[in-house]
Amino acid sequence: MKPFTIFVLLPSFATGGAEKVTLSLVQNLNHNIFNCYLVIQNSDGPLKNKFRSKNIINLNSSRFRYSLFGLIKKIYKKKPKVIFSTFPHITIFLLLIKKILFLDIILIAREPNMPSVSLANSPYSFIIRNLYNIFMPSIDGVIASSLVMKNELVEKGISKNKISIISNPISIEEVRNFKKTIRHKGNGVRLVYVGRLVYQKGLDRLLPFIKHVPNLHLIIIGEGKEKKHLKKIIKENNIANNIEFLGQVDMPYPYIAGADYLVLPSRWEGFPNVVLESLALGTPVITMKEIVGLQDLKSNIQDKSLILFEEVEEIVNFLLNTESRKDFLKPIIRPVLLKDYNTPVSYSKNVSNFISKIINE
Repeated sequence: MKPFTIFVLLPSFATGGAEKVTLSLVQNLNHNIFNCYLVIQNSDGPLKNKFRSKNIINLNSSRFRYSLFGLIKKIYKKKPKVIFSTFPHITIFLLLIKKILFLDIILIAREPNMPSVSLANSPYSFIIRNLYNIFMPSIDGVIASSLVMKNELVEKGISKNKISIISNPISIEEVRNFKKTIRHKGNGVRLVYVGRLVYQKGLDRLLPFIKHVPNLHLIIIGEGKEKKHLKKIIKENNIANNIEFLGQVDMPYPYIAGADYLVLPSRWEGFPNVVLESLALGTPVITMKEIVGLQDLKSNIQDKSLILFEEVEEIVNFLLNTESRKDFLKPIIRPVLLKDYNTPVSYSKNVSNFISKIINE
């Protein structure tokens, strides 16, 4: 049987969890079943050099409407059987266009329940939310990374039969493939943050409280448009000696392994892979209950390797009453704390089976 053509949509080659999951999926999909094209909005990002494939369609646009027009042209040219979308805004408009143009495609989305949260301050939020409520229930299939996320999607009108829970993948061998941990010298609690420096990630609401924790040291790994604002907060609160910006780091894992805790004060997330990576390195995670997908990691919550807080202030109170971890062995990294996970191969197999099921219905 001739392989089905599938478009996998991705905004860029940034180093976020969604990008890593999607690129891993493309590389591990069964090519006897799928003729897979990675369709990328623009080819910026450090992961570009790590991804090897001839089947890349670069829409070469930073503007949403132009990339959407370019995508429609490619759909008519390549005639994909399936489109697998990883960013919600295009998913919504593809559903609209599919109905208007009578496109014979199967549309599947990964974690499509973010727009209602992430567009809270956008002038277009009313339009996007209404389009979401009207068209999202007509989607052919959805991959949710947690039971909580599935329940949210069902509440928004998507049939539970269209939703498959497939937890994010992680390669523990790859994450732990380094020779030596990197640990900041000093006596206080050592924190590490890994991620984009954007409003969503919530560093701006954590930094002002750091001055209340003596000898605390925070390493920040990542880049983003909020960096200038974060440095202003640091200066205003006189905590420059407590904070270390490392920028974009190709191998953040030695820093995570060398920290007492990974901290992630996000305002919203789907299911952040950096949490899985930290637990795979034996480093506990401090984060927010607002990241509802993490509630599926029940065993990690029970053994306190994943600590969820309602308010940022609670993180500070916790840090005031904790000490630098005593189970740190240098250069040997701690035992894995992660209990349940998909490997990249099993994740791709589960996604492939789900897509095949929808095609054959």
